[in-house]
Amino acid sequence: MHVSGSLATEIISTITNILLFSIIPMVWYLLKEKTFKGFIHSLGIYKPEKINILKVAIIVTTVYLITLGANIIVIVTENSGRNSVDLQGYKAAELFIYLLIYGMKTGIAEEIFFRGFIAKKFIKRLGFSKGNVIQAIVFASPHFVILGSASIADIIVRIMNAFLLGYVFGYIMDRKCQGSIIPCMISHIIINMISSFVLSIIL
Repeated sequence: MHVSGSLATEIISTITNILLFSIIPMVWYLLKEKTFKGFIHSLGIYKPEKINILKVAIIVTTVYLITLGANIIVIVTENSGRNSVDLQGYKAAELFIYLLIYGMKTGIAEEIFFRGFIAKKFIKRLGFSKGNVIQAIVFASPHFVILGSASIADIIVRIMNAFLLGYVFGYIMDRKCQGSIIPCMISHIIINMISSFVLSIIL
């Protein structure tokens, strides 16, 4: 597929993904509040009043490097059933745009649903300790379902990585950003971009 066609397809996929992940939170909010007013804010889509950017960056980077290292080990030991995206033929600017759109596809959608909706509900009802663990488990659960062939080691690593990142994002959202999911979105997008690029090289 031509680069422009690939980018267009990825943009459509990203928009669709965000809309799909927003449906349940939106319907839930409408049934409860009888209005759209305040919906965006309820998801945590607002600028945090106070945030230690360096501390958040160190926490996210540390956990991400652990998960990336685990992924690389699985791949180099030939225990992975992953498929990489073919990034050949992209110029530097096109590659960056593609990776950004790719990163936004789940980076925005998953943060809206898992942190903006699921985490907030469980933490409010059960407290941070229990609620954040549960939302991280919920976030990791879809990683049991993997298309293609995958070894047990690969599946375990994916689930553990998703749980760790899910827990850290919940921690940052609730304890470091006054309920805002914006820093988690940005972190998630960057992680997706780097992972996609790195894995396309080594796979």
